[in-house]
Amino acid sequence: MQLLEKVRETQFLGREFLVWLWFRAETDRGLFDLGGKGTAELWFDGKMTLQSESERGVETITCAGNMSNMKEARFALAEDKEVVQATVKLVISDSQWSFVLDSTWMNFNTFRSPKVMQDRGEDPDGIFYEKMFLIEEAVSAMDEIYSAFIKRRLSPEWIDHERPALVKWIREGNYRAAD
Repeated sequence: MQLLEKVRETQFLGREFLVWLWFRAETDRGLFDLGGKGTAELWFDGKMTLQSESERGVETITCAGNMSNMKEARFALAEDKEVVQATVKLVISDSQWSFVLDSTWMNFNTFRSPKVMQDRGEDPDGIFYEKMFLIEEAVSAMDEIYSAFIKRRLSPEWIDHERPALVKWIREGNYRAAD
């Protein structure tokens, strides 16, 4: 099987993951357990792109602004559009990252890590290694959150509890957007 065929077959998981992240960010105050690594806080901030495909072609909507005012995005979600890209803020302890998460390839774009606070004169290589450590910390946290999503997605809890709560949250977005 070709790579692009595999991507097409499984791209729904990335889209479900982004919707689930948004749902959890709003309903659980954006707190995610990272196992032995503590807790991460995550929320959507800035720009979000949603899409749907129909016999008329692909329809895309891009919303930008503060997530608390993203009524159009919630309405689009309620109208069967799927999240394909979202700007995410991730906070672990005192460190904060910002990146755009893409649902198709599950890659990070415009990645901003915390500033490296090290003197160039003392250890010039240390700045590079510190930056790589910070990138790895965020990627590892997102891996842990994605793993939790997949475990939940494959469990009976998904059908019995999680999916109905998610669908209800999506429907409520349609009513909120009409306000």
